[in-house]
Amino acid sequence: MSWQLYLLLALALLVIMAFKITKVLATIIILSVLIVFVVAYFSKKGGRGG
Repeated sequence: MSWQLYLLLALALLVIMAFKITKVLATIIILSVLIVFVVAYFSKKGGRGG
């Protein structure tokens, strides 16, 4: 097998994985944004320089 075929297989696998991971990725992004907002809110509330 040539390396080009392996490259195509890897790309196809990446695309399939990306579609499967999209939901998880979106959840992680939303959670990280929420955490950032919560941390910012508590740092303002607590009065610790931020």
